[in-house]
Amino acid sequence: MLFLNMVFLILLTVSSMLYTFKNRSELACMDGMIFAMVLGAMSSISLGLNIQVYLVNDLGLATILAVLIGMAVGFVTGKWVSLTASIEGVMAGIMGGMMSPMLGAMLGHPMTLIWFLDFAYILVLILLVHLAKEARQAFLEEQLEAGKNQSAPH
Repeated sequence: MLFLNMVFLILLTVSSMLYTFKNRSELACMDGMIFAMVLGAMSSISLGLNIQVYLVNDLGLATILAVLIGMAVGFVTGKWVSLTASIEGVMAGIMGGMMSPMLGAMLGHPMTLIWFLDFAYILVLILLVHLAKEARQAFLEEQLEAGKNQSAPH
């Protein structure tokens, strides 16, 4: 069951990264920072907890893997928008990767928290989709306004 949850989280993260890539031209720097931060943090927190449960006796390796995953996801997601967003994503990935394996090591029955974090990850991704829609609307309005200004006689 844990393996299937990890596969689910990986697919969720990759599809969210691809969604960011698809919408990158319409995202402002701040929007990109939010996307990178959310994906870096949530992937490292969720996958880090799963990795710690899987590698029960190796907190160090679980932490390293969680941090690397979060850094990679945050960097790549942010890089598609701006360097600032990339740096924010890396730092969020480091923070999430440091916390989740320690939390997993302290829990006697971590599956409840794993399922809760899966649910939280999905809710946050729904919010990101709404943010992307708002960013797209703002982008289109900006393009329309720029077109009006160019066609107006000087």
